[in-house]
Formats: sequence, structure tokens, C-alpha cells
Amino acid sequence: MRLLATYLHQNDLCNAKYLWKRIPPDVKAANEELTRVWTVGQCMWQRNWPAVHAALNVEWSEDIKDDMAALKDNVRERVMRLISKAYSSLNLTTMATMSGMSLDEARRAAIDRGWHVDDTIVQPRKQVDEEQYNQSDKVCLTEEQLQKLTQFVSFLEN
Repeated sequence: MRLLATYLHQNDLCNAKYLWKRIPPDVKAANEELTRVWTVGQCMWQRNWPAVHAALNVEWSEDIKDDMAALKDNVRERVMRLISKAYSSLNLTTMATMSGMSLDEARRAAIDRGWHVDDTIVQPRKQVDEEQYNQSDKVCLTEEQLQKLTQFVSFLEN
């Protein structure tokens, strides 16, 4: 059960699906919580974010409670990044539904991210991924180095 939750947390849906298929049917039938974890996985596979949050908002046993809380935070962050990439503006209710938050939580989350929020309209800003930012720094350094090398070769030729 924890391995399945870990696969979901890592967004490794293919391995989660194959793990589910390898679990014997009698184990699936005997463990209701395992079935609930897989329900979360199915909703993630279908990219049905409101259903993912609904499936995560249940009482989990102590064995898996922390894993599922981490998964919930991970999914919420992933949805917020998707919203920032996909929308120039959207309804606050839509954002709250997609992210599994109340309207007040969604409003606070948008403001914390520096997004513009009117009464019911949110205007997300595109987030700069750290990897992308670091790669652009490397490109600038490479261009800088190339310019210096060109100046050096030009100096040697003259």
C-alpha cells in the first residue's frame, strides 16, 4: 500500500498501475484502504483533479496517513503550477475546485503566489521553474564565454 502511495506521490502513474495489476485480487478485496489509494491513482490517471482531491479527503490509517498528506500537498502544488501555465485568467471557484481548496484558501494561495485577484477572477502569473532558470543562466555563461573567446582569437589574429 505504501509503495502504491509512493508511486502516486512521485507521479509515476505507470508503475502504480502495474503494481495494482500485480496485486492478487483476494488482497485487493480484503483491503478497503488499498482500494481507496488506487481510486486516487485512477483519478490522477484521468487528470480529474476535483475527483483526486475528493478521493484524498478521507480518513486514512496511521500507516499511510503521512504518505497521503504528502501526496495531497504534492498534487495541490502540481495543479497550481498547471494553472499558472495554462490560464491567463480563471474564475476563483474553478481554481478552488481544481486545487481542492475552499474559496478563502484559494484566494490566499493566489495572493501568496503574487497572482492578481479581483472579486471572482484570478490572473495567474507564469512560474519560472528553477531548472529552466538555471539552464538560462548556463546559456548566458556560455554565450559570455564564447564572446570572450572570440575577442581573444580576434586579438591574436591582429
